[in-house]
Amino acid sequence: MIVDLNLKGNLVVVVGGGNEGLKKVNALLTQDCKILLVSDSINRQIESYIKKKKIAFKKMKLKDVNFLTKYKPFMVLATTDDRKLNRKIVEQAKKMRCYAYAADDPEVSDFAFGSVINIQDTVQVAVSTGGKSPAMARKLRMQAEKVFKKLIKKEDIYQIKLQDFARREAKSKIATFPERKKFLYGVMNDNHVKQLIEDGNLKKAQKRVIEMLGDMT
Repeated sequence: MIVDLNLKGNLVVVVGGGNEGLKKVNALLTQDCKILLVSDSINRQIESYIKKKKIAFKKMKLKDVNFLTKYKPFMVLATTDDRKLNRKIVEQAKKMRCYAYAADDPEVSDFAFGSVINIQDTVQVAVSTGGKSPAMARKLRMQAEKVFKKLIKKEDIYQIKLQDFARREAKSKIATFPERKKFLYGVMNDNHVKQLIEDGNLKKAQKRVIEMLGDMT
């Protein structure tokens, strides 16, 4: 089962500053979460993220896993090249009731990372083998990526952004979920909105949403 977990505002600790750690950091950067990377060495791309203050960094040579108790992470990702250390990190994270993942040990991980197609940081499509074959997941993702990037158009991205705006506005003005759902479908199917989206005029489309809300309240 693939679950899209909401990490917004939560702390995720990534242990390991190599290529595997970089992959996980890249995946997390789109999730609006706090990222702390712990390692005694890092690669150039991670160093760049630290300088740009996209992630926090704690330089540390790992002798044990007690360092995790200093933080209150929501999730811990073990990406070192030491399998035994990764397992110890996962065990400690679970004791702290955190979601835990080891890059080289799917059996002890709470979840598997799918190979993700990311379209304009708005649509994510995951291909997962449940940890059975990350290599095949990547291969299938590369095959599917070309199709999805043709399938999902600019208008779809604008409509998603408009729906997010409309949903937030409707929460404070429409009391019940069924009525809000009806309103959101009304926005999606409104001919005026469709034309504004086609023209790439998101601000005017947002004004149209406010007008439609006013007609309902």
